[in-house]
Amino acid sequence: MASITLNKNSVAGDKSALVPGGIRIGSPAMTTRGFSEKEFVTIADLINEGVQITIEAKSLVSGSKLQDFMKFVTSPEFPLIDKVLDLQRRVEALTIQYPLPGL
Repeated sequence: MASITLNKNSVAGDKSALVPGGIRIGSPAMTTRGFSEKEFVTIADLINEGVQITIEAKSLVSGSKLQDFMKFVTSPEFPLIDKVLDLQRRVEALTIQYPLPGL
């Protein structure tokens, strides 16, 4: 929803590989696009903001299943959509400055 793509990754302490507690950021792809340390810090801040919005959304949803969460965040009444769209706008404003090689 915010134009952020990551891979889920298992980390030490996870109870199941089916429910990983970590993420993997494709740093080789980012450096290939020309991102520097400054952009990596910005990306970490944007990811953190996305996580905070998700935590807030999770506290508002009724039900504990992924399908309940997805139905809630994609509904027209989703109360945090403005936060998500603002995050998406900033993510896309950053990434459009660094086009994918070969495109």
